[in-house]
Amino acid sequence: MPENELEGRTEPLAGGARQAILVAGACSMIVGVVVAVWPHKSLPTVELLFGLYLLLNGGLQMVVSFGAKFAPALRVLVFASGLVSMLLAVLCFSGGNSALLLSFWIGLAWSVRGICHATVAVWTDNLAGGGRQEVFGLATMVLGILVGVLPFDSVDVLGLVVGLFLIVIGTMEVLSVAAVRHSVVDLPGVSRMGAVRLDP
Repeated sequence: MPENELEGRTEPLAGGARQAILVAGACSMIVGVVVAVWPHKSLPTVELLFGLYLLLNGGLQMVVSFGAKFAPALRVLVFASGLVSMLLAVLCFSGGNSALLLSFWIGLAWSVRGICHATVAVWTDNLAGGGRQEVFGLATMVLGILVGVLPFDSVDVLGLVVGLFLIVIGTMEVLSVAAVRHSVVDLPGVSRMGAVRLDP
């Protein structure tokens, strides 16, 4: 029996959707560490890295929109959030030679994604760790607003702050996936190996 269909419960984040979130979290942490610790950053290189991050993140959100068991309207919302992230990635690639402008694109992408995530968490039934998912969405939105409004005039400061925030976001993503997995495994009648127990 599939692990997302146990005891009459359907887990919205299952299979490819859960894996996409895990990949997004891992990529967020890797990019965050690289950007935070890399000395003597150049603006074009930081624009490229953040553009690639937003592009990948947007693509993974689209994967989630197709793979998750959400209501159609919520799937469209997740898809739209991914599309916004990819469009903002293009703006990062196009440059602008401004740390302030780059921070605005990143902050806008995070804000949109955070609002989307919190909305999905509120309106999705049977979502494991729904409260944690809401907090994750709101936290992502707040970090996006901070990055978008802070007056970054140095690429080094921007890289350090956004890098640390990326590590936080990536950690929350991985923990949210772990919460889903833990909830599924701990359902009544399910062993730690994911098999169904047949009680006499």
